[in-house]
Amino acid sequence: MTYYAKSSQKDGTQETVHKHSQTVEFLARTYGRAFGEEIMAGLCGLFHDFGKYSWAFQKVLQGMQTGVDHAICGAAFLYSFRKKVFRPIIEAIAAHHTHLVSQEDLAGVLETVLRTDSPVTTLCGKQAALYGMKAYQKAAEAFQTDFPDFRFPNIKALSSQNSLTKQKDSMLYTRMLFSCLVDADYTVSSGVFLEENLSLDVPASLHNLYTYCEDLRSNSRADPVLNRFRNQLFERCGQAGEQDGGLFTLTAPTGTGKTLALLHFALRHCQYTGKRRIIVVLPFLSLIEQSAQVYRKIIPQVIEDHSQSGLSEEMREHAARWDQPFLITTSVRFFESLFSDHPADCRKLHNLANSVILFDEAQSLPISLLAPTLKAVEELCTHYRCSMVFSTATQPDYTKLLKTHWPAVELLPDHQNFYEALRRTEVQWEIHTPIPLEEIADRMAQNRNVCAIVNLRVHARKLYQALAERCPQEELFLLSTDLCPAHRMEVIQAIHQRQKANLPCRVVSTQCIEAGVDLDFDKMYRALAPLEAIIQAAGRCNRNGTAAWGEICVFVPEEERLYPDSNYENGATLVRAMQMQQPIDLHDPDSIRRYYRELFGTFRGDTKSQALEKAITQRDFPAVAQTYQLIEQRGLQVLVPYEGQRELYRKLRAEALEKGLTKALLRLAAPLTVTCYDRELAERICEPLYFVDTGRLEKRESPYYVILSGQEGCYDPKIGFCPPTEQEPQNLFW
Repeated sequence: MTYYAKSSQKDGTQETVHKHSQTVEFLARTYGRAFGEEIMAGLCGLFHDFGKYSWAFQKVLQGMQTGVDHAICGAAFLYSFRKKVFRPIIEAIAAHHTHLVSQEDLAGVLETVLRTDSPVTTLCGKQAALYGMKAYQKAAEAFQTDFPDFRFPNIKALSSQNSLTKQKDSMLYTRMLFSCLVDADYTVSSGVFLEENLSLDVPASLHNLYTYCEDLRSNSRADPVLNRFRNQLFERCGQAGEQDGGLFTLTAPTGTGKTLALLHFALRHCQYTGKRRIIVVLPFLSLIEQSAQVYRKIIPQVIEDHSQSGLSEEMREHAARWDQPFLITTSVRFFESLFSDHPADCRKLHNLANSVILFDEAQSLPISLLAPTLKAVEELCTHYRCSMVFSTATQPDYTKLLKTHWPAVELLPDHQNFYEALRRTEVQWEIHTPIPLEEIADRMAQNRNVCAIVNLRVHARKLYQALAERCPQEELFLLSTDLCPAHRMEVIQAIHQRQKANLPCRVVSTQCIEAGVDLDFDKMYRALAPLEAIIQAAGRCNRNGTAAWGEICVFVPEEERLYPDSNYENGATLVRAMQMQQPIDLHDPDSIRRYYRELFGTFRGDTKSQALEKAITQRDFPAVAQTYQLIEQRGLQVLVPYEGQRELYRKLRAEALEKGLTKALLRLAAPLTVTCYDRELAERICEPLYFVDTGRLEKRESPYYVILSGQEGCYDPKIGFCPPTEQEPQNLFW
């Protein structure tokens, strides 16, 4: 008989299991070739739908049966042959419609479906399409009829490969094969083969980069000494690109142009090594907003993949696959995908192979996730032909972290000279006695170009209001994630314009200003924080070296609550203790190394790191995915009535309430969305929005809300989303 893989099309055609498996095998093999695993990836594709050689699944296609699990059958068939050799393939095939489960946890079901002649319920709650040796023998005969020339690859030859020696127990290796299979299967099943633009035009991109940098130099008002070091960093990174791939760090002071220097490295490295794409990983959406604007002036094919990216349907498909030559994504998307157990998250992983990955603001990774994260990064570079750069002005000394091997090569070995030559600020440490925020407002009122960065949004609002009372006729600015992205970008542009025109400019901000925001203040007030945050804040002070010295004041606010979470508090407490023992020099990498030696040396694990280590040891894919989260508290998304986009807000609000949420609507709404961490508050001042299943006309819950009619005052044109009792988020990754 003929076995079919899909239901009949409108034109009467129907894809067979043979045709579908053959096409998926070809694509999966192609994807696996990027990291030298085409044979293993091809086997995933060839056997993933083995369970469709069954009456049960054919009845599903005819509408005569439901609740059939065909995925477990291909896994069981291979398990009956070489369960040790095919372990990662078995895990990938069993999961391609659900989520990854280790072979150890699958073993009971796999053995049962092979041996029993009675129906078997699998882990996903469905009935196995095949059960009993007779059924598997019949399916094997059907498979052999479709693929008469197939022979299993030589086991000894496979065992000599890297995949089955050094990587046989690697969860990332299973995810990589899983990625090849899922992407191939999704692509073939959708019938939409995108016209892919996989080639990065390196010569044209380098030309654009050099032209852009020349324009910057000719129009720069920065100190000539600073510009000279920026040029040196740019050239040194370009030269460093002409070496073999691997794991790198870039350590350089803030304001030295690391964004463009990293791009220079990446393009020259692609030119030298033949790497096929560049992936930029950034921790904060505010940083992505600005970086994308710069990169698009140099490389037109930039794609953003994050929660607020506004992409067309076709580009969203490319973003889901990470198959384009230049991608910007968040650290949440990047690192959580490396530890995920779900098909949609893992689908893109195979496209990491043979890529240049630039991770800016590397200090932002939480300490509880560092050990497995660094191991995964090293594995990408060692086994998947990646080159990855950890870039920051405050480079963590990961060698001091327990159970961590960190063989990174520094792109700027003499960075100490850069820090010493580019001293642009003086620091006052006022950390012995807490200072009222009102006093900070008094001091700010006496300065024309000044910024204060505090740790909590409630502190920012309080300080801003105090400053407004002292400067009632002046233009003041507040920056925080209470402002939607469109609002935040407009405020940053307004600050730029005032600084360029030498007008009074007073800014109150949370940490969102610290990474990648190219602003330049004469005076900076920074609430006590971890050292990396203080140094990042200092990078916004006398950034262009136009003054003899910029002034920084580190202070402790006289407030009941000072920090967003315990890790942040630990870092700030360590800074205070270090400064009291021996003065900290923000311009000395030795101080940074001393800080990280203390921070990492005293860390013996917390509840989260211990749970993650246990899950990895037990090869528990779901537990690893659940535990490995950069953001502890995700929050709810609220569509807000930002005055600068009022008409768009009204249109989106009416459409969302009347017709429900769609992907297209969410793309348009992204610039007008803020995060609320208090569900009770959101339910009091907002109304929920729902996804609508057009086929079934059913509503599905979503994390999206819109402000109730009459409650529009909860979004202020100066301070953004300002409900009175919202809780502070327990993380910094917003």
